[in-house]
Amino acid sequence: MPSFPYGSKYLLLLCLVGNLTACDRSDQQTTQYIEEGKRLYKSGDYKKAQLAFDNAAAVDPKNTRNRYDLAEQLSKFGDIQDAAKYYQAVINQDAGHLMARVKLGQIYLLAAKLDGAEKMAAEALTIDAENTEAQVLMGGVLAAQNNSDAAFVKAETVLQKKPDDVGATLLLASLTAKTGKLDKARTLLLNAIEKHRDNVAMRLMLANLYIQDHDLEKAEAMLEAIVKIEPKAVDHRKRWAVFLINNKQLDKAETVLRAAVTELPDDEQAKLMLVEFLASQRTPEVAIAELIPMAEQNTDNYELRFKLAQLQWAQKQTDKAEETLKELAELDKQGWVSIKARNQLAQLYSATGRVDQAKALVKGLLASNPGDLAALALRGEMALAENRVAEAIADFRAVLAEQPHNIPILKLLSAAHLVNKDKVLARENIEKVVAQAPDDEAARLDLVELLLQSGDKEQATQQLNALFRLKPNSKKGLEALFKIYSAQKQWDQALQIATQFEHAYAEDATGYYLSGLAYQASGKLEQSTARFEQAMRKQAQAVEPLVQLVKNYLTAKQPDKALNKLNEVLKDQPRNFVAYNLLGDVYSRSNKYAEAISAYRQAMDIKPGWTIPYRNIASINIMQKHKNEAVEVLTKGIKKVDEPMELVADLAALYHQDGEHQKVIALYEESYNKTPASLTVLNNLARYLAEYGNGVEALSRAAKLAEPLAETNNPYMLDTLAWIAYKQGNYEKAQQILVKAIELNQDIALSHYHLGMVYFKQGDKNAAKESLQKALNKKEDFNGLAEAKETLKGLEKGTQ
Repeated sequence: MPSFPYGSKYLLLLCLVGNLTACDRSDQQTTQYIEEGKRLYKSGDYKKAQLAFDNAAAVDPKNTRNRYDLAEQLSKFGDIQDAAKYYQAVINQDAGHLMARVKLGQIYLLAAKLDGAEKMAAEALTIDAENTEAQVLMGGVLAAQNNSDAAFVKAETVLQKKPDDVGATLLLASLTAKTGKLDKARTLLLNAIEKHRDNVAMRLMLANLYIQDHDLEKAEAMLEAIVKIEPKAVDHRKRWAVFLINNKQLDKAETVLRAAVTELPDDEQAKLMLVEFLASQRTPEVAIAELIPMAEQNTDNYELRFKLAQLQWAQKQTDKAEETLKELAELDKQGWVSIKARNQLAQLYSATGRVDQAKALVKGLLASNPGDLAALALRGEMALAENRVAEAIADFRAVLAEQPHNIPILKLLSAAHLVNKDKVLARENIEKVVAQAPDDEAARLDLVELLLQSGDKEQATQQLNALFRLKPNSKKGLEALFKIYSAQKQWDQALQIATQFEHAYAEDATGYYLSGLAYQASGKLEQSTARFEQAMRKQAQAVEPLVQLVKNYLTAKQPDKALNKLNEVLKDQPRNFVAYNLLGDVYSRSNKYAEAISAYRQAMDIKPGWTIPYRNIASINIMQKHKNEAVEVLTKGIKKVDEPMELVADLAALYHQDGEHQKVIALYEESYNKTPASLTVLNNLARYLAEYGNGVEALSRAAKLAEPLAETNNPYMLDTLAWIAYKQGNYEKAQQILVKAIELNQDIALSHYHLGMVYFKQGDKNAAKESLQKALNKKEDFNGLAEAKETLKGLEKGTQ
């Protein structure tokens, strides 16, 4: 976080003569803690640094001067969140502390929290209406609120009293530039710099104005001058190098960064800047070659070694990265370096499939420090990957309790809630991300998707409009808006968005494809077909336009055109498995089953891990009453496909249809043994065992298997858990779970039937009739339909 160069320190001394000795003692102790915190912060041990700063604040909690000094120190380090906390603590204790309000207001202003900034400015001006820093802060707030006229008045009022005031000059120059008067703004700053030759903030603003005006020579001269004024400030050198990189002067940028390393030999940030430049602008190999001797010459500079491990990992040199991290981990078993190294080592193990090793490391880290946030986060990620959603949520929440603004963890928590079918909490967390990072396009689009899923198209559109203000032609944003208009069947508006996409991205097939969809939905097949053809000309291997093109031909009863198009594609792309599958669809629609199966087999041979052709061949076999052939092809697919859940379901349905329940159980057992972490697979096995297993032993095993389902918010899985409880005679438990399942989704007929049967067993006939009737009203065929009808009939007749 940048400091505010025009802000002066305003310290209120409260030590009375009678308390001077005690005050000096507490001041000395506070200073010791602050110095210790500074040392730890610079070494990278942020957690212990924070503890030292907290200890400094605790020495004399009523000493606002010490707390203010602590806030100033944290602000210089860039730890704005904690700086704001201590500024606020000073404000809470001292109603008249003006500068704490000014500094907190500046933080709010930089964070675009205008209400907070305005409140602080107003309170500061109430304390001292003539204070120029408070007036400048209010001017900054007014400028951010687009009230430029009022902001001008504030700046000019201060300058009338103090013509050389730096803050007011910067504000006036900024406002002048905002109105497009760049020459006047530059002149204002040049005149001010003559009086404040060492003021960095003015020179920075002037450099930015030169950049806006494309006067790159003067901009660079100003950036170079800033480095000469504050040669030890590494950020100035970085800013100069970034300017050169942006203007394609890579050799000169490297010279600037190498000079920083030479002239600031003890500054690790200078070395890291050079390494990062080499990795991004030269090659990672060059960066690693530069970094290895650096790390060897600076043995106590641990960040260099962590950077080396990062580059090695990025280059897929996992063995070397692991070796580097292990060396770091051995340096100090319980120190911050070892803890950080072991956390990164655990991440490496997890990313390379060595999950057990990762878990062991994380377990050890948390055993010695239960509050290790990095370890908690990784444990949560591993739990989420294994569908242990409740555990993942607990870990992510623990991290956020300490770091409420941690965007990656907020995203992970949102994803976990989404897996758990809790869309409200998923939405709440992704909303927090968007509020903190409004330019995070992916997060905003995730929020749009959640809003659409909840049916809130108006808010989804508002979010997209906010995105378009930041990025007018966002590809994914345009696609999402097209999706909204399509869902509302507003085809004219959808077509407008598709056309905008075409114009913005003329070489991209997507816009033409979207136009084709809009025309197709409007019944304008000729225009739709033309757009799909155009999309394929832009991207010959695009799948979606080809699928829709074939669909158009079949809708128009032109199978020959579909065949011609597919053969044309296959001539140029003989391994296009999607085209072969579509060819099979066309033949199947024409009742040419032998040709269809031949085409599907071609797709299967090219892409043996693709589910669809197996299902298509099995479908034809079943239709022709060739059950053995269907079983054979589905069994083959289950062995070939990585995620064969659909094929397992198809084969299970085939066995079930013929009453071969033990074969279904064996099939589900095999599937469960392969993927024990899959709750869907577990649910299928537990449900079928409960329904068709042999005796009490099978039911008990089903109940044991189903225990993890209690942690989900999936209504289908909760229904399984409840039905097993029902089968075991635990009607109260079954009722509680089914009520929850129905709250999550009221449209599942099976759950209403199950709840009706629970009420029936409990003797609540009215509730039983109501639930059973709801099940039948869904007009769905479900397992138990006959029993539902018979039970309801008996209840109505009074025979039950």
